[in-house]
Amino acid sequence: MLSVNGILRRQVMDGVCSALYTDEELRLRYAYKDDALSFIPTISLPSNAASFAFKRRFSPSDKLSYWYKFDSNMWSAVYKRTYGKDYKFKAGYDSEVRLGWASLWVGDEGGKVKTTPMKMKVQFMLQVPQDDIKTSVLMFRVKKRWDI
Repeated sequence: MLSVNGILRRQVMDGVCSALYTDEELRLRYAYKDDALSFIPTISLPSNAASFAFKRRFSPSDKLSYWYKFDSNMWSAVYKRTYGKDYKFKAGYDSEVRLGWASLWVGDEGGKVKTTPMKMKVQFMLQVPQDDIKTSVLMFRVKKRWDI
């Protein structure tokens, strides 16, 4: 049996067009990105499963992301807001799992904990299922590094 996998990329109309062939499926993707906007439509062949991602930066501290899958009508949206370097608020909804959520990071979420010996990141997350609000969950996560 012969197996061929590969990827091809090319600059097209201020964006990047890519074709990925693997396991008898061809995935065609176009990605347009600038400082404030990203638009990424994708189609998979032969299943004809199409989707797109849309991201919009309103300011250096505000960003909205949206994903939609045409074959299943599933979608998700995320809003991110940063306050300085050490605070980040995120809120979103995922229709596939029917779950709304909100998250607050304290500490540099994007930074690596290994870069500073006493650095710490804390996350508080509230998950609210659409079907049963009474089963909402509040989660707490800490990332910390100690150098001995």
